[in-house]
Amino acid sequence: MLYLQLAKMRGKVPNKNAGPQDTLLYYESQSVKSKRRNCCCVCCLTVLIITLVIAILGFLLIFVGFPMLFKNSIQLQTSIVFPTEELLPLRPEFGNFGKYNISGSRNFYITVDEDRHVVLGVWHLLPDALVNRLSNKSDECSYMQSLADLDYPVLIHFHENGGNRIKYIEMYKVLRQFFHVIAFDYRGYADSSPVQPTESDIVKDSIALYKWVQSQTEAAIYLWGHGIGSALSAHTAARLHEENIVPAGVFLEAPFPTIKEQLKACSPFKSMFSWMPWYEVTMLEPLETNGFSLNTNDYVLKVDCPIMIVHAKDDYTTPFSLGVKVLKNAQKRDPTLQGSVVFHQLSHKFGFGHDYIYKWDDLSEAIKNHTEVCERFQVKMHY
Repeated sequence: MLYLQLAKMRGKVPNKNAGPQDTLLYYESQSVKSKRRNCCCVCCLTVLIITLVIAILGFLLIFVGFPMLFKNSIQLQTSIVFPTEELLPLRPEFGNFGKYNISGSRNFYITVDEDRHVVLGVWHLLPDALVNRLSNKSDECSYMQSLADLDYPVLIHFHENGGNRIKYIEMYKVLRQFFHVIAFDYRGYADSSPVQPTESDIVKDSIALYKWVQSQTEAAIYLWGHGIGSALSAHTAARLHEENIVPAGVFLEAPFPTIKEQLKACSPFKSMFSWMPWYEVTMLEPLETNGFSLNTNDYVLKVDCPIMIVHAKDDYTTPFSLGVKVLKNAQKRDPTLQGSVVFHQLSHKFGFGHDYIYKWDDLSEAIKNHTEVCERFQVKMHY
């Protein structure tokens, strides 16, 4: 009843003829309105404060907490540099070459670290000219004999970090015009031993693989690296240099100077975190501190054989400008004692990006020319 009376009095100022009850009802209605207004203000202020607190906590968690976590977590750093999960292609069958329309190939495994029982999954793809001769033979002996044949050099392929050795079949098709192709997966990848990969360990494994190839043949051995594989192949060549072992030649496909520069230019974190003053300190420098420098610029200075670099101008994974930096550093070497460096820049119009350089019509000719340069350099240096 009081509520109805208050409703009737809402907005009506009592006049001089109003009775005491009407006046009382009027002021009670005004009091209720005031309380409602105050209640709404309190609610709005509470919601605003809670929203602000959540926003601040979210900001601190994402833009302070995660960078600090990344800085102190080698596991997280490893997952960015060497992501070993969900590698392409999915559900690989490394021994089923028919599935991938490949002939003249075998799948096998090499132990590269006896102490830690590290085994690498490896493919041996014959040169095209030998495929028909051995296409009906799958025994290991036939492949080993062909590898020992000096008619064809050997190329060890270091793949990019986002796939397994199956992903790069199209490039192998180009390479096997000239070489026995040895394609392998790094530790932690695919069917290689499931141990956490680090740059130094992968390079150690690669040196062991190189020496295994060396023990099977006296033919020339080349290294080819793609993306992160280019840093690993250059690092392997630099480490071999310390043991007075010199590869015949090195090919760098879409290289970068350092992992720090690569991630500054293009990384999953760049758009979200690069504006922060503490971005480099928390998310880039720790990689170098923890052994993920991948410093191609330094490694190429210790490569004592001719180098070929190929990079597409429309590469948005490893920007073309980074390949130019590697070129400029490689040009600091003594070409007389360390060999020449040649750079192939591929126009935007081809649309090769980071992964399709194998489609370049002149790639075979570029490889042929580079191997001839390497052969002349070997003769000159009496390797």
